[in-house]
Amino acid sequence: MSGTAGHGAKSEICDVEGCDKESERSISYKQVAKTSLSLKPGEHHSVHLCKEHYKSYKKESKQDREINSIY
Repeated sequence: MSGTAGHGAKSEICDVEGCDKESERSISYKQVAKTSLSLKPGEHHSVHLCKEHYKSYKKESKQDREINSIY
């Protein structure tokens, strides 16, 4: 196999204000809106996050995600 990305080889850029790194994950806007991450202006259905901001998102939303997994 070649070294290019799989599905739709288009690479996205992180949607966090001031970040221009390549995104690792895509998450629902509603989930990210509950955190302190400030997003670039524009309409977002899903938010693209780089590795660093995804880690921040996971840290901030840990308790909320644990509660949701119980129900």
